[in-house]
Amino acid sequence: MTRAALRCAAVCALAAFALCLEYAAAAAQGGSGGINRPEHLAKPYVILISIDGLKPDYLDRFDLPNLRRVITRGARARAMIPVFPSLTFPNHYSLVTGLRPARHGIVANSFYDPQRKQKYSLNDENTVADGSWYGGEPIWVTAETQGMVAACFFWPGSEAAIRGVHPSLFKKYVHTTPNGERVGAVLGWLRLAAERRPHLITLYFSAIDSASHQGPLAAPAVAKAAQELDIVIGQLLNGLEALPFRENINLLITSDHGMVDTTPARVIAMESLIDMSGVIESYGGPVASLHLRDPARAIQTRDQINARLTHGRAYLRHEIPERFYYRDNPRAGDVVVIMDESWILERAPKRARAESWGQHGWDNMLPSMRATFVAMGPGIRPGVTVDEIENIDVYPLMTELLGLRPGAGIDGRPGRILSLISR
Repeated sequence: MTRAALRCAAVCALAAFALCLEYAAAAAQGGSGGINRPEHLAKPYVILISIDGLKPDYLDRFDLPNLRRVITRGARARAMIPVFPSLTFPNHYSLVTGLRPARHGIVANSFYDPQRKQKYSLNDENTVADGSWYGGEPIWVTAETQGMVAACFFWPGSEAAIRGVHPSLFKKYVHTTPNGERVGAVLGWLRLAAERRPHLITLYFSAIDSASHQGPLAAPAVAKAAQELDIVIGQLLNGLEALPFRENINLLITSDHGMVDTTPARVIAMESLIDMSGVIESYGGPVASLHLRDPARAIQTRDQINARLTHGRAYLRHEIPERFYYRDNPRAGDVVVIMDESWILERAPKRARAESWGQHGWDNMLPSMRATFVAMGPGIRPGVTVDEIENIDVYPLMTELLGLRPGAGIDGRPGRILSLISR
């Protein structure tokens, strides 16, 4: 064994030991009690990976030999269609629930609930960990309530007790956690005794998304982030191949959205369009939501915006085009502004800007917003490329691979992906 391999093994062992100690109490809180029922012991494993901001064309544009290993051994979609809006939290939660945002309730990264009269934000530890904000049944709750151990090394919603259930093993999100530590923990979980070993694992990486938001997508930093992450994926693949049950592991590699460049000249101030004194809360970006003190003024507000805005359109919530599946949740706002591709609406933009930078959140049907899907495992055809799929179909795929009953009333279609990629 080389020195590098020994060092990697040591890091993995230390990370796994530390996390086992940290999560010992958490295991008792999950629906499974941290122990797989006997009927699950021989079932396959699913590792769901999110590489935030990984555009489908990066798989071909950059030198990513380890991701190519997965593509060669498994199946790939030409692209995956995210839900609207094409933001991180709504899409991650749709991937694991099979529901669109208007139904699961996570309608943006940050939003206002007029019924609760409270704000939710991905930056607020209290709301992120409060299960009452989340609708639907995430895959780890599906697994745990059916007696299967689940583990999450980061995923939106995984820190909360949703329907009163935590994953048996989970980690509070810390952005600076080294990617090698994340992989080491996952491999450590997979070395647990069979009765305690999670059959479902989620794993999240943010490096490509972070690099994309700092400058133009063609910048060397984006390629560098992708290549460095590819090395970590290689460490994971090597670790999986060393396991005695390696032939029973399904690996799903996804992303939440695509990216497109924008510039300071394409950032519009809300204050330039309307008097903001009538707004209780506003959330800007490629999609902007406005909650009004007097909802009766919504028509006037919409018309004022549309009279002055040339690169987007304001809607009353019930007017939002049906294809977005976004109009049925009051959290979306009384007035919703959907900007044209690469244009942004913000409240008093003041911060310093790069000359251009990557952003996402626009119309989910835009080619630039497409996400990535690659799958490898037993029963999955190697080397196949299928047409576009939808991310709401990933949840039923996971239940099929794990032999679980899906939650009721999902938007995703059982069998849709599996019929395309199975042998």
